[in-house]
Amino acid sequence: MEKNIKINIAGSVFQIEEEAFEVLRDYLQQINIRLKNVAGGNEMIEDIEARIAELFNECPSWKTGLISKTDVEEVIEKMGSPDEIAGDMEGEHRVYNQGPARRLYRDMNGSIIGGVCNGLGAYLRIDPVWIRITFILFTLVYLSGLLVYVVLWISLPKANTLARKRELHNYHEKKSDLTKDLKDGVSRAAGKISSAGTEGAEKVGNAFNEVFRAFGKFFIILFRIIIAIIGVAFIIGGFSALLSYIIIAFFQSPILVGSFFDTGFFNINDFLGTLAGPALAPWLIILTSLVIMLPLLGMVYWGIRMVFQFRAKDLVLNIAMFIIWIVSCAALSLLLFSEGISFSHTGRVSDEMLIQGENNLRIEIGKEISSLDYDKTLRVPMDNNIKFYLEKEGNNIYGTPEIQLYYTNEEPCIKVVKYSSGRTTGHAREQADNIKYDISLDENILTLDSFYTIPDGTMWPGTNVKVRIYLNEGMRIFVDEDVDDLFDDYQGNGIYAYELGDNYWIMTEDGLEKDLR
Repeated sequence: MEKNIKINIAGSVFQIEEEAFEVLRDYLQQINIRLKNVAGGNEMIEDIEARIAELFNECPSWKTGLISKTDVEEVIEKMGSPDEIAGDMEGEHRVYNQGPARRLYRDMNGSIIGGVCNGLGAYLRIDPVWIRITFILFTLVYLSGLLVYVVLWISLPKANTLARKRELHNYHEKKSDLTKDLKDGVSRAAGKISSAGTEGAEKVGNAFNEVFRAFGKFFIILFRIIIAIIGVAFIIGGFSALLSYIIIAFFQSPILVGSFFDTGFFNINDFLGTLAGPALAPWLIILTSLVIMLPLLGMVYWGIRMVFQFRAKDLVLNIAMFIIWIVSCAALSLLLFSEGISFSHTGRVSDEMLIQGENNLRIEIGKEISSLDYDKTLRVPMDNNIKFYLEKEGNNIYGTPEIQLYYTNEEPCIKVVKYSSGRTTGHAREQADNIKYDISLDENILTLDSFYTIPDGTMWPGTNVKVRIYLNEGMRIFVDEDVDDLFDDYQGNGIYAYELGDNYWIMTEDGLEKDLR
């Protein structure tokens, strides 16, 4: 059975086949013979050793834990023959200093989780197992060890280049015979082992390392599963929200949002056109789409990356998308602020009509919505009593009023209150006064139109019309069936709007009661 040998190259420990070791040993001895008398040759030997360690770490077979003869031959082919290397060195007289200052990095060679303990062990020249035990002990104290580990994991870069490995392991230090170090497998970062007693300590340390490695693999697998679950949630949530926005904004269908919107509702372009004007609406649509869709696309993309755990050189793309999103947010905010000035103040006007000489009141509908020529409807979310309608031709906007019933011990009356917004309070009142709404009281019959009109060519100024009916105790009311849709949903006293139609009611101090006569 072929013997396997543990070797140490540039601070990295490898298991290597005996035949492969002999090939590597001969190669390094030839390089040592050719370069030892060349200016800068010692430093060159150190660089070659570090580069060989890097190439071994990249070998597919090293993942199985053993370097083969084929791996060594491929590395030698990449490095070049001793004659080629010596030829490159001849004529060059590089002067090396004592090496760069030592720096702390994460050492991923033989790491269990993030390479923090390996890096600290190499930097402090002790076995990483003792670093791991220290972290575990301090983790038992209010998780402080775990917190420090995470901070170091985030803040320390990897020793993934030759220069960083030189800084971490200080390869410029004087070494003993290269072949001997390769053969006995002693780590330079951990110092020389000279006594038999330390062999037992090394075995204990190796046992601890195996335990830590098993736990490390378990937690890495668990972490990847959690990341994959989060990634799936990102994909589903981001894709659903993205599809919902596209359908609502561009295809005028609320299929994914249930009854939140009415089945017929404004095209978002038409709605923004009534709100800010047709010239500004396309810009609002574009900017709003960028602000909403870019984060959702990012969620889907990062969800895919988290699930499949692939690497991509997408830093420039991510930065570009983030800059576009920031610019879009800023531009949209400026447009909304400029338009929001038109809604900064609220004003109202009211008309009052007394109810005289009658103890009975009948409420009927005058002009109905069905008499209008419109094709688009908006039901305001969370308030089904407020709707708006847009004409097929022309710029008129129609809205539905709200009817409210109140008890009063003063003279019964009807108040029509019109609300609007504007740049100033005076402008808002002027806008409210321009709202057209017809109401009439003939003896005991109150006739109300089921819609009010915003003047032709006027942008929607955030209007609303409320009809407040104040009645004395004992007054009898009859509500036509077509009128109950205009009432508030809940009338108090356990009565809802849908119960009002085609029934008689009596006003009391506590609200309406059904007239059973």
